[in-house]
Amino acid sequence: MKIYPLPEAVDGHPWVVRSGTGSCDTVDRKLLVPLSESDQDRFVRCHEVAHAKITPRVPAYKQCRKFDITFETMQAVEDMRVHHFLTKAGVAMTGDLLVHDAQNFLRRSINDQRRLALGLVSTWGTNDQSLLTNILSDLLPEDVLNQLLNKVRMVYERLLMGKGIYRWIGFRNCTVPASRLFDTLFPPDGSSSEQYGNVPLESLRSNKTGGRWGEMTVRSLPTSLTRRVSPISQRRIFRDEGSRLVAPYRLPVDCRVFCQKKKMAGGTVLIDVSGSMSLSLKDLKRIVDVAPATTIAVYSGRGKKGTLTIIGEKGRLVDDRGLAEACHSNGNIIDGPALRWLSLEEGPRIWVSDGLVTGQHDNPSIDLGAEAQRICQHGKILRVEKAEAVANLLKAIAQKRRIVGLS
Repeated sequence: MKIYPLPEAVDGHPWVVRSGTGSCDTVDRKLLVPLSESDQDRFVRCHEVAHAKITPRVPAYKQCRKFDITFETMQAVEDMRVHHFLTKAGVAMTGDLLVHDAQNFLRRSINDQRRLALGLVSTWGTNDQSLLTNILSDLLPEDVLNQLLNKVRMVYERLLMGKGIYRWIGFRNCTVPASRLFDTLFPPDGSSSEQYGNVPLESLRSNKTGGRWGEMTVRSLPTSLTRRVSPISQRRIFRDEGSRLVAPYRLPVDCRVFCQKKKMAGGTVLIDVSGSMSLSLKDLKRIVDVAPATTIAVYSGRGKKGTLTIIGEKGRLVDDRGLAEACHSNGNIIDGPALRWLSLEEGPRIWVSDGLVTGQHDNPSIDLGAEAQRICQHGKILRVEKAEAVANLLKAIAQKRRIVGLS
């Protein structure tokens, strides 16, 4: 006996229903589902009809392009939203995975955290999720599995924070931000979310959603500057051959009358100087000693606005009075705009912060934290918590580059 679902009952429009493994085209209103009486097939039919009810009638690729999320992530998180809806409706969440298929999937994906997470997210709330978790407990160390499950739960918690989760608007309010968080925790390029930025999203998971960054103003170097390193002595190498004759007075001494510019070690350092952070002129001088060409900027804000001030550039630094003037506010406010500025500057790029980002009125948000983490990943921004650690990090980067250059 074949059992046909009635998507017309939840939609009010005619649908094409045919036998298939399970798919729902909300645009052309086509449903391909198994038609037998088994519990697994009944679950698949309920799953696809739920898509017909709460998934927007817009092509998936357009949604991904509009909201800047990957297709596979959007699909998995929308399945998670559908399962939450079915649970609320009292549908038996039997799932449709066979043990053999689940084992094969996990063995093929065991070294791919993102793929494992996609499997757990897309089966969330069903017996399939329990099956996958039980098999993974034999394949992964306990701490690794717990970390993976904790990240997946963060995605689920973000899904529940949005409004209208059982309606079409739930896609924009729930699925999209949860998908962005997933792509932040499990980057599509396969890199680790801890490699760059390492924003402590765990500490922001209980905060409210949404939020906006403050408006940022960029200031140039204050007038109260003092020369810390002599650029001329650091940037010239005298040789006995070349095309620039600049030191004929050295002819009787060593014949090194030609000059060649020396590339100075540099980079860009962005320092959070809100109330939770501290900065001293001693730390700045150590940075310039290690990398004379480093650009150093500080930022903070109040209310809806903030200021990014460049306090070190081309071997020059502000004095104590200039530093005090640059560090006059006590809130973050503009972490996102400041990080976008840093991502466009010369590398290596270092961000000095505790990672607890905030937006307007210094309000934290899990969405703003995820955005800051994505900026760090795309801009290859390293984060340290203390300014005193920057000099050592720059030394390590320079040493690594020399080793790579020699090899």
